[in-house]
Amino acid sequence: MKRLYFSFHRPTGGGVRTAEIRALFDRVRAVTPTLYYKPHMDPFPDDPRIKAVRFSGIPFGQEYTVFAYLGFPEGASPDAPVPGMVLAHGGAGHAYAEWVQSWVDRGYAAISFDGFGQTYTGAQHSYDADLKFWGPDPEAHPPMTGFENVMGPLLEQGFTFYIADVLLAHSVLRADQRTDKDKIGLTGISWGGIAAGVAVGLDGRFAFAAPVYGCGFLDAGKSAWGEYFRRTNVVDVWDAKHLLDSAPCPVRYFNGDGDPFFDAAAVTASAAACPQGSLTLLPGFTHGQIEGSSIPELFRFADAQTGRGDRNIRIDALSAAGENAELRFTLPGDVKAAEACIYYKTEDLVYDDKYLREPWKRAAFAAENGRAAVPIPEKAYLFYFCVEGKTDGPAGVTLHATTGVFDRAAWDAAEINEGETA
Repeated sequence: MKRLYFSFHRPTGGGVRTAEIRALFDRVRAVTPTLYYKPHMDPFPDDPRIKAVRFSGIPFGQEYTVFAYLGFPEGASPDAPVPGMVLAHGGAGHAYAEWVQSWVDRGYAAISFDGFGQTYTGAQHSYDADLKFWGPDPEAHPPMTGFENVMGPLLEQGFTFYIADVLLAHSVLRADQRTDKDKIGLTGISWGGIAAGVAVGLDGRFAFAAPVYGCGFLDAGKSAWGEYFRRTNVVDVWDAKHLLDSAPCPVRYFNGDGDPFFDAAAVTASAAACPQGSLTLLPGFTHGQIEGSSIPELFRFADAQTGRGDRNIRIDALSAAGENAELRFTLPGDVKAAEACIYYKTEDLVYDDKYLREPWKRAAFAAENGRAAVPIPEKAYLFYFCVEGKTDGPAGVTLHATTGVFDRAAWDAAEINEGETA
């Protein structure tokens, strides 16, 4: 049987500062932040479930607080606690009230913090996600402009505070008795996806994690960002690859197969590095806050981890039979039929500016009774397998279950099956 998420890229056994980073965040994890409600900044007058808050930062060094939106669904109580989600935004982002609202609508407590030292500056009770309504926050930690001075003191680096914000936001949810502490997940978009991979390796309290776009093995990517990370020593300090093997919970990565910042090879390596790692590649998926915060498979992954709904399509096994791949899969109850696909390229991941020089090609094949035979095209250099099916009803959506990306050598080397987690 073949591994679903095989990669030649492997963790290095720890970065040059991993022990120091672990020691610092052990201290952060032990902190219970003080929570301050800011009712004059509540985002939605007609939705009292979503509140504007600030929470206290790490109690070593300069004092600061972090702006955030916090929400609980109606009926959440100490006697009826709900699962929770920590939401980590991407670069050029901020705290998002509508992101919190989307999870509250699904029955989750949720918190979206601002990790870049910003606060909302628009009119009271007139929330707008446009970045022009967000400005410097004099009460917060210093603004983060990038991976600054990675060999300098940790408490002088912006990414340290961003990761601290993730862990502190987690502690905010855990401190509220309306939250089921055993069912708190984490998702992050782009920059927040990088942070989610780091944070889940540092904070064993998370029940699951779903990084979007951002990943580990940053120097393995073939995009412009991969080139940047190969020229710097950021990967020796902050790359999630040094921590993912200690993530104790299911971690599912989500990304597009042609993402211009985090390519499919780096994401595959990240999923392969996690003891309970998995991956969903979304064909042609674009990069953005709205897109990354509204993935149907991500919502269903969270629901499956918290026992609240149908699972995703699941690829159970992958094997080789001559020039064919054989897939075994399971459909959730609201997907009655599916087809099996291979997405392939005849060359490596080569980018012209922000676009793949050669787009992925798709070939689809019949699938019945949870089985499918998928021929591998003779000229395929890179490929991944996918099972696609549409949910019932007029508002049905297409769900994807995928393997990681193989090249010919990886396909020949991947001999051990690894099943998905949900």
